[in-house]
Amino acid sequence: MDINDLKVKLYISLAGFSKYFEWEDKQDLNRACKEFLVTESELENFRNRCTKKYSIYSDNDHIVPFNILQKYSKDIDAIPILIENIGHMGKKSGLEEIPKVIEIIKENG
Repeated sequence: MDINDLKVKLYISLAGFSKYFEWEDKQDLNRACKEFLVTESELENFRNRCTKKYSIYSDNDHIVPFNILQKYSKDIDAIPILIENIGHMGKKSGLEEIPKVIEIIKENG
């Protein structure tokens, strides 16, 4: 099977983004952000190949700006899910599990 024929049944994004933004005094992160962003063509390809998409994000993410997180769910035509006060969803935020992810997987099993 050609990779261009790949279909995805379920995609769950955690703090995803597709637009460039900068961190103050973090040149390595800024360069990586710029280098790894997807193009509009790649976003379109993804939208066409993925059946069900969810974009989970927080209102107090310390890495990705809130407006960028909100825009991502629109960019990929995903169902947006705002979970308040969970930061960037990692150990630094004190988060070990995200029950909503398990719930989505079970619902779409």
